[in-house]
Amino acid sequence: MKKNISIGQTLANSFQFLISNFSKRLKDGFPAVIFITIAFNILNYLITKDIATNFTIVFFFIFTMIISSAIGICVHEEILNKSKPIFIKEFLSARSLKYFLNFLILTFIALSPIIFHFIFKNSLTLNDNFKSALLIFWIFTTLVALKLIFILPKLTLGINYKYNFNELNKIGSKLLLLMTIVTVIFLVPSMIYLTLQLSFMTSYKDLYPVIKPLFDIGSFYISYLNYITIFAVISFAFKEYFSK
Repeated sequence: MKKNISIGQTLANSFQFLISNFSKRLKDGFPAVIFITIAFNILNYLITKDIATNFTIVFFFIFTMIISSAIGICVHEEILNKSKPIFIKEFLSARSLKYFLNFLILTFIALSPIIFHFIFKNSLTLNDNFKSALLIFWIFTTLVALKLIFILPKLTLGINYKYNFNELNKIGSKLLLLMTIVTVIFLVPSMIYLTLQLSFMTSYKDLYPVIKPLFDIGSFYISYLNYITIFAVISFAFKEYFSK
């Protein structure tokens, strides 16, 4: 096994995957984007009416991750198995829910310092040294999660996996760099789109509430394309890492 990856090649392959047949990717992503848009607007309505609770927000987070899991399976299948599953068929499937549970575990590992901070922020005195340590620990837990990230494509392919030392890959830092690069690249269109949205909201205050869901669809489409690229990075890294 190769046990290494090329950052440049992985990044190029991932964006090539995104761009290839781009119009079809937009079409395939429509159900996922609509699901998130509807859920987000319901959540926003509940918040504005002071009906939303912490459970409501957590439920939205979980729902979004379930959608992301189905997207991840579709991307892994297309890249690693050369098959093209349909999102609607994968959404809430047994495999998708299993993927979601593992995705959730890895997310909790990565965000554990942040979660700790929000739980105990009112009872702890946070000086600069503590905040610096928290940031370093967050980077460490993120690296641990990324070292276990190949569990996700293994699950998709039906390969056995365990949460143990042997499952740790050797390229967590490279994966962190790749994820950061992809996130920064997609941050540019996101900021441009947000600026356009705020400008429209200021200029057309009466009309904006009516067409806001359309702006939400555009915003979530950018997020959807970001997710595709992130899962493509995982898939191509997995493919190269285990190549002979």
